[in-house]
Amino acid sequence: MKLLLRYKYMNRLLVINLIILIYPVLSFASNDLNKVIVSGQITNLEYGNPIKDHPVHIKSDSTWHGLNNYSNTVFTDVEGYYYDTISTEETRGSLIVYTNDQNNKKVDTTVHFRFLERSNSRVIADFRINMPHQPQNLQARFKYVQKDSGVKNRFKFIDETENENVISHKWIFGDGNTSNEPSPTHEYKSFGLFKVSLTVTALIDGEIVISTITKQLYIRSRDYYHMGGHVFSEYFPIDKGLAYLYMFDSVNHATPIDTMAFDTYGYFYFYQVPEGNYLIKAEPMKDSEFYGILLPTYFGDELFWEDANEINLESTSWEYDIRLEHANHSFEGSGTIGGDVKYISPIGRNPYYHYARGVNIFLFNNTGDLLTCRYTNISGKFEFDDIEVKSYSIYPEITGISSNKIRIDLTEDSPVIDDIEISILASSVVSDIHETGYQNELVGLPFPNPASNTLNIPVASVTGKEISYEVYDIFGRRMISENVNGLSVQNTLTISTDELINGTYCVRTIINNQTFDRIFVVTK
Repeated sequence: MKLLLRYKYMNRLLVINLIILIYPVLSFASNDLNKVIVSGQITNLEYGNPIKDHPVHIKSDSTWHGLNNYSNTVFTDVEGYYYDTISTEETRGSLIVYTNDQNNKKVDTTVHFRFLERSNSRVIADFRINMPHQPQNLQARFKYVQKDSGVKNRFKFIDETENENVISHKWIFGDGNTSNEPSPTHEYKSFGLFKVSLTVTALIDGEIVISTITKQLYIRSRDYYHMGGHVFSEYFPIDKGLAYLYMFDSVNHATPIDTMAFDTYGYFYFYQVPEGNYLIKAEPMKDSEFYGILLPTYFGDELFWEDANEINLESTSWEYDIRLEHANHSFEGSGTIGGDVKYISPIGRNPYYHYARGVNIFLFNNTGDLLTCRYTNISGKFEFDDIEVKSYSIYPEITGISSNKIRIDLTEDSPVIDDIEISILASSVVSDIHETGYQNELVGLPFPNPASNTLNIPVASVTGKEISYEVYDIFGRRMISENVNGLSVQNTLTISTDELINGTYCVRTIINNQTFDRIFVVTK
């Protein structure tokens, strides 16, 4: 992924290229729906028998976004099971599932779902409720627990049948395997939904009596947990802010998967998070009294994602507290630094832009001290105003992306630089071309851009100097490489693009060990 920054300064165009990886926020085609499958079993709290024809109510959680006003009532079957399937375009959310016992007392639970890709999400909510006694000579009962042995799919099944006359057990584990032990251990070889049944046989008053009970066992391809924490300003929670959750994928790129607003209590929660590696960042909202005073901070109380504590999520935890760092500034001047941030279209399309909202831009003084931070607004714009007229650096802090500080020199002749442009190529890129830092005017902007068969690079006088160039695609692969005799270059370096397919590229020009990166697009 690439980040291109440029600004105009005293009528001269200076180009600074930062080439970066970034991933788009999760989105899916609206005609391809997720399915949330809700199921469970209702059993008698005292005797363990399944309860049939019992109503179960499922509705959207009004405290959570998504599934607006969903409501349905389903009934249990002869084995006490109920089912409901909900189609949705939402990628996450929660549902309230409830029923009533014999005294009309409400028994409820909240279930959460999440989709990291288009698929089905199964959630199970079982209830044990007080119901009128249903006399039986024998009622099979059991529970299961996951074995604490490091083997994810190994379970212990425990017979809880309350009868001293049981003479045999028959377990069917739902995967083709069986057992006759009273409380066996079984390891599943695959993921999925399994119906486990226990049949007990007893000799009661000289007669053979048989009872069977089934339960659902759902083994996910990966486990999901809840996580959260508390955001502080020193010893007190801040008034209102945002918490962001980023997941590292198989190639260690950070993907944003969740955002949550929190209020005066400072608590944040992320539900149904798959096991894996994560970063959490918290920041004051723009309308918070602490905006610009408290800085965006990662778990581990670090300002930059490279220094943050990476979370290896293997169980539910609410201990991920963050104490926001303080800014160090007092502005009384006539200077201004500003600009905007945009996303560029993916490879293979005609270039277009859309604004990048909420990007953190840090401001440093000329000795490297961090002064404050601004977020881009809905139009992608940021601004530091009323600052002293001197030298600064700005730094776009984007989670998972390594970027450079950009030096900005304010002078009495030019106290305002407010047309900085930062552009991010939004594409699923797996490698990057490293940034090169501050640029001067030795190499100009490529033209024509977009290019078809030929690309021209303006260069200053290079007679007798060593020149080479390299062209990379947005995956960081070198497509063209050539050394050029400076005597043959007359203010313009010409590169053939005949062999390049449509897309976005970077041309790196090297003159006497100085490196200049420029972005261009090929369309044919």
